Amino acid sequence: MGVRVATEDPQTQSIVVLEPGEVAAALELARARGVEADEVPRLGIEPVLTVTLLLSGTTIAVAAVLHVLDQRKGGQVVDLRPGAPKQFYRTPDVVYGTVVIVSTDGQASVEVREPEGLFGKVIATLPELVSGGGGSAAEVAQSVAETFGPDVTVREQQR
Repeated sequence: MGVRVATEDPQTQSIVVLEPGEVAAALELARARGVEADEVPRLGIEPVLTVTLLLSGTTIAVAAVLHVLDQRKGGQVVDLRPGAPKQFYRTPDVVYGTVVIVSTDGQASVEVREPEGLFGKVIATLPELVSGGGGSAAEVAQSVAETFGPDVTVREQQR
């Protein structure tokens, strides 16, 4: 008969940058998970429209808070149309784990099968995948599919 020794989850700290309207919900979420959240004084390098919080607590609790905050941002939109006000942005109007690519010739969506962790990797590669410019929604979606293989599903809609 073996003896099982309980190990305590190590402590960690992480910084998260939020819009002012997200702070109250983030503080409540952190409090509910036993994570301490302290506002970091502005150093003049971040945009004036953001608030920086230092999250401190167990690794698992801090990771859970960060994941929920990321989910609340929603999915990713890549707008390839000429004159688009923003080319890359997150919105809760798109389901977390989904990338919607819009171009003048149509729209494509990429659904990430395992959004936790992989969704961030997909988002991080998007600027590189569209850097050549002139690509259609279908071409960008196909590039994502070639890069991530069976972990993503592509759906296309022509205009």
